[in-house]
Amino acid sequence: MHDPAPLAADLDFVKALAAEVAIVALGRFRGVTPQEKENQSFVTDLDHDLEQLIRQRLGQRFPNDRLTGEEYAETGGGGPRRWSIDPIDGTGNMVHGLPLWAISIGLLDQGEPVLGVIAIPPLGELFWAVKGGGAWRDGERLTVRDAESFHVQDNVCVGTNALRAVDPRSLPGRLRDLGSACCEMTFVAAGRLQACTFLGEAAHDVAAGAVIAAEAGCHFGTIDGQVLSPTELVANTPVARPTFVAPPRRLAALMAGARLFKPEPS
Repeated sequence: MHDPAPLAADLDFVKALAAEVAIVALGRFRGVTPQEKENQSFVTDLDHDLEQLIRQRLGQRFPNDRLTGEEYAETGGGGPRRWSIDPIDGTGNMVHGLPLWAISIGLLDQGEPVLGVIAIPPLGELFWAVKGGGAWRDGERLTVRDAESFHVQDNVCVGTNALRAVDPRSLPGRLRDLGSACCEMTFVAAGRLQACTFLGEAAHDVAAGAVIAAEAGCHFGTIDGQVLSPTELVANTPVARPTFVAPPRRLAALMAGARLFKPEPS
């Protein structure tokens, strides 16, 4: 069992930082200026400013740690720990006024995800976890409920890229796409979704959520039958094969039934 105690002070610092950044984001998100990146996704002045703020605070507190994120190249020290930052996960949602976007700060120690904090400012919620210390939302411990199968009304989230690759007829429940990997992973941990599905997500999309989901009792597995540890999930980014996040028995059901989309012959 991993001892979470050595990370307690780091967790308190990052929770306070995420709460501070969430306040800044809520004060500015209605006036953002979106631009298209090379991949046609949106980035805004708020994304840039928040990542710089997070990097500044982490760099001052942890000068030996490496700092990585969505918008800027690696900076920081040369130590074995690396912070993975997504200043706004769900920028497209934010730009269009959909209240599902998040701020994500994850810590990897020698490649292993060990701490994750995710703030969802529009909902006023803060999720966090350290390895061995459980998953939490605003002080409430999160533990997933498992089952051998899915009910027709269970919410199963499938990201846009995955939805274009996985045959939706092979998936159970009611299919959703929330437009934010961080929201999706925390919502699985909280029981709002029974599973989520990724394809193409980068390390900053999943580093913090992997800790939270795993500590809530979720497992990770690919459509072709490979079960992944949180370390393997993050290391194998961008996610190259449709990959599910779910409680273990539900994950097994998904992996057994899901298939890739094949167009009908004309």
